[in-house]
Amino acid sequence: MTTDNPIVNTPTPTSLKPAAAVEEEPTVMLGSPMAIVDGVSFSSGDNWTNWANSLSATPERLFYPNTLEDLQVIIREATENKKKVRCVGNGHSWSGTAITQDYMVSINNMNRIEKPVKGKDDEEWTVTIEMGVEVKELDEYLRKHDPPLALASNVMPTDIRYGGILTMGCHGAGLDSKTVSDTLTEITIVNAYGELHIYSEADDAEAFNIACINLGLLGIIYTATLKLVPMSQYRLRAIDSYEPLANYFEGPGAGLKLKEMVLKNDSTEILYWPHDKFLQTERNPHFWLKQWRRTLDPVEDLDKLKNQPPAVDHPAFAAFKVGEIVKEIPDAVHFDVTEDGEGTGEAKLFDASAGFKLAPDFSNFVECFNDLVEKNHAFSTSEFPSRIATCLEVRFIRASSKMMSFVHDAEEPEAIYCMINILGGRETPGFVEYSQGVLSGWIDKYNAKPHWAKLWEQIPGVIPALRREYKDRLAVLNRVRKTQDPFDMFVNDTWRLLLEERED
Repeated sequence: MTTDNPIVNTPTPTSLKPAAAVEEEPTVMLGSPMAIVDGVSFSSGDNWTNWANSLSATPERLFYPNTLEDLQVIIREATENKKKVRCVGNGHSWSGTAITQDYMVSINNMNRIEKPVKGKDDEEWTVTIEMGVEVKELDEYLRKHDPPLALASNVMPTDIRYGGILTMGCHGAGLDSKTVSDTLTEITIVNAYGELHIYSEADDAEAFNIACINLGLLGIIYTATLKLVPMSQYRLRAIDSYEPLANYFEGPGAGLKLKEMVLKNDSTEILYWPHDKFLQTERNPHFWLKQWRRTLDPVEDLDKLKNQPPAVDHPAFAAFKVGEIVKEIPDAVHFDVTEDGEGTGEAKLFDASAGFKLAPDFSNFVECFNDLVEKNHAFSTSEFPSRIATCLEVRFIRASSKMMSFVHDAEEPEAIYCMINILGGRETPGFVEYSQGVLSGWIDKYNAKPHWAKLWEQIPGVIPALRREYKDRLAVLNRVRKTQDPFDMFVNDTWRLLLEERED
């Protein structure tokens, strides 16, 4: 270690304790013998694959840290051996953000949750967590707190870790909640010098903004502090219906009708699968509409709608029931898509996603969605039934205040964006080419921005398009990044071309 890169031996905060509702996950043994350097376990030459089994890497070392000091040891080793470093959780990304042939860091054992803190206002709460905490772990920990607490909006799967959620700017369906990163009040990151750097709005607003969605380029995130709401002050009435497409997507006033519906909800989601009947090719004339509205009404029995017959002829969506039910926030925003309750985390999918600003009358969304319905039906039936496992999903959120968000909007901070996901079974032939071609068209026509964690690297011409759109923001990112990582320790091939400081 050189003398100008000192390791800062910052002690691990004693207030960080394992969540009471969480069992520590065992270290994953991938086949090679484990080694230890200064107390940090690692394996060498093992193959890593992401959750969807669509990406793989064989890092020179795969580290399993447990403490802040462990992270600093890894940075020291990387500096001495001139290695790149990338982090990974459960691998719920379809882009190559975690890929490296050098040092990969599994954050899964770092899943401690600090006791929530109440602010000056009785309704202001925050919680500090390590980045290996899973959504379901934090949900259950906060549910058992006195008073019970929750994030106002969250991602829908429960088996994703917050390191990936915050690094990539992931989001739920909360219109005014924006991305999960927009709820951050503080974030701490171990930089390329091995120093623990604390980012907050008060200390350095610009650096904090970049740190909130940093793409893993400032270092290894250690902790994050998130805003919470008391569950007693915030329940959700979940309203599910199976609607004719014509009711919302046809006629001169279709966009305004959609906008009126979105604005009266706290959250809105649309799901659409291309075939009316399972294993038949006729185009589906309906879509599933999920609406959530804030209420103080008492929570209802979660089995209220359980005995209703399935509303749709599709086994993956057999658990969806038409009706209304009041739920606590976590129960409302996370939902299963299979009758046996295995949930969204079990299906091995491809996911391509992008977002764009909606016109005042939502006309561009109506145009885009109607076109996508036709394209998706044509794609799914062209090699039937091998392409049957396709689905469209839409959420609506306001613009993010974070510069590296795909829905950032400095000129119109209250603008509404749609985030459209094109989903396909991992074995669906031609899905990547089809979905990336669709997203390329959205970039050209609607100035869409791809979701960093989803499929985007294969979009034709994507790097020049992103460099043009993010030009000023990339300059800020690079300025902040160079203060924390002048050696490009955390830059891999996914980000290298985007970050190059050159004229296009």
